[in-house]
Amino acid sequence: MINLEVFRLELNYLQQVVGKELGNKDARKLSEAITGLVTCFLNPATYYSLSLSYIQIVEHYLCQVQQKTEPYEYKLMLNNIPTIRNFIEKVKFEMPKC
Repeated sequence: MINLEVFRLELNYLQQVVGKELGNKDARKLSEAITGLVTCFLNPATYYSLSLSYIQIVEHYLCQVQQKTEPYEYKLMLNNIPTIRNFIEKVKFEMPKC
């Protein structure tokens, strides 16, 4: 079970990192993708058709942040978003079942 308050805090943290490294426009797009993933996860009727694109957006921004930051800073960021990473893995695991 995901603690929604922790999830929200991690999302805010991730948005700040992406905003700092890539800009506020990218931070908003990342937030929209994660919000879309949550919606898809809660509404299985739209799950498969949209989930993959949202996952790709999130992974794209994580990759861009990795390229723009030092390795230790990126690892620190990943350590501070375990709930988001866990959620994305759950969505990936559930996708083939839909």
